[in-house]
Amino acid sequence: MPAPPATLGGHDAHDRRPAGRPARRGRRPGAPLLLVHGFTGSKEDFDPVVDALAERRRVVALDLPGHGGSPGPDDPAAYGLAPTAGWILRAADAVGLGEFHLLGHSHGGLVVQRVASAASQRLGSLVLMATGMGALRDEAAEHCVRIAVAARDESMEKAYLVSRDRPGARDGIRADPVREAFVRRRFLALNPAAVVGFARNLMAAAPLGAFLRGVDIPVLVIHGEHDDAWLPAEQALLARTAAGAELAVVPDAVHSPQLENPSAWLAVVDDFLQRADARR
Repeated sequence: MPAPPATLGGHDAHDRRPAGRPARRGRRPGAPLLLVHGFTGSKEDFDPVVDALAERRRVVALDLPGHGGSPGPDDPAAYGLAPTAGWILRAADAVGLGEFHLLGHSHGGLVVQRVASAASQRLGSLVLMATGMGALRDEAAEHCVRIAVAARDESMEKAYLVSRDRPGARDGIRADPVREAFVRRRFLALNPAAVVGFARNLMAAAPLGAFLRGVDIPVLVIHGEHDDAWLPAEQALLARTAAGAELAVVPDAVHSPQLENPSAWLAVVDDFLQRADARR
């Protein structure tokens, strides 16, 4: 059920709770789940799946600083991976999360790897969705650079047009004028410094190989079968590197499988979280 907006010092989040439904079926709710969106995204990227996930557990989807309904500073350096990871841990404290599952999408996957490396003792599991061990390959990174340069030097309108101009790129999201209008409004409201800062992360993120090889919590790597940001082979490498990680490929999906094939995505993620809960 919808809960009052989370209080994060002026930042925004969606907070869904199971409203006693698991207890009525004779089982306790699972550990809460914290959802972290990607580059130029927002909490609404999880709208097709959040209510179903909340049937078993509390689910919190954040707007990161400078995105969606969350204000952010005007210094791109404030949006580095380490500062953003620290902000997520403070946000978890602010909404009363003790132990929780953590999921990061795309750039959010790079961030949540840093969260886990700093505070794995707080996590029931880690879900890395449509992400990689480190920086994007050159072709994908150059597109992010063009977006960031337009946001910094021209206008957010120009940056939005650049973001939509990816010759040969696949889009697994069915055309929806309402969503397209929302995505444009959301993009134009971004803090340009957030766009620049996150693009820098996507260009330069270093792999956390030692942490991943020794990670001591359940890990799921999940991506669309046609992902064109981090390629499927790169995400398979991520799964092989993270100790004991599971790898799931969502059919008929590209870079946002929770939007492109939500039923298949939910089947995998919900099963993984239930099994991770059983280890608690």
